Amino acid sequence: MNDRSTLASAKVLVTGGSRGIGRAVVLAFARAGAEIAFSYRRDSAIARSTAQEVAALGRRAYHRASDAADPTEAARFVRDAADALGGLDVVVPNAGIAPTTGFEGVEPARWAELSSTLLVGPYATVDAARPYLRSSRGSVVLVGSIAGLRAYPEELPYSAAKAGLLSLARSLALAYAPEVRVNAVAPGWVHSDMTRTLYDSPRGRAAIERTTPRGRWGEPDDVAAAVLFLASEGARFITGETLVVDGGEQLAWRVGMLR
Repeated sequence: MNDRSTLASAKVLVTGGSRGIGRAVVLAFARAGAEIAFSYRRDSAIARSTAQEVAALGRRAYHRASDAADPTEAARFVRDAADALGGLDVVVPNAGIAPTTGFEGVEPARWAELSSTLLVGPYATVDAARPYLRSSRGSVVLVGSIAGLRAYPEELPYSAAKAGLLSLARSLALAYAPEVRVNAVAPGWVHSDMTRTLYDSPRGRAAIERTTPRGRWGEPDDVAAAVLFLASEGARFITGETLVVDGGEQLAWRVGMLR
């Protein structure tokens, strides 16, 4: 049901698109025939490498540095991307930062940083893209986390921000209906730069594998496939939903009971 043909020549914006899940999303859309605009925070060399991979697939990739946590800059990037591509059909606010460890005495500045990047920034991006998406009857796919669905006291500000993002998807789905669909994905543990420390620890990696029914960590391509589906015509009657991409990790308590 993932009708990739409907994404051929689609104009797609992805924030945080140079590495990890964002890069996988950019390349997945490029393989489906879309034209891409993506932002990155600092590493221009990695961004150029991603753009070259898109070009090797025969697609166009507009890219530039942009702070997705700054509403003014987020809106400016949306306008620049829409000008470069000639409009927007799909918006994927993906830019993220690593969670804070612990729940006691989290500094207000850290709360603000996480909320700005993971909640305020995505809203500013989607809000700026709204006129383009209404014109094209397009789609938004927010990148959340299962941390927004479960209790994660060890990642308190991150979890709270991601929960807010999933709520945002539901509210915007109503606010932007009927022209624009808004959905979200909620990845579990995905092997990326953000999780490298835990993945590189044999004990930590094994713990995740043991409590994930699929028996492995997720890969960025697993999440990208879900994003592609939600943006495609195959999901044309889906809006306001969260697609969990965690290999069944939310069922881990049950797996533990059966062993």
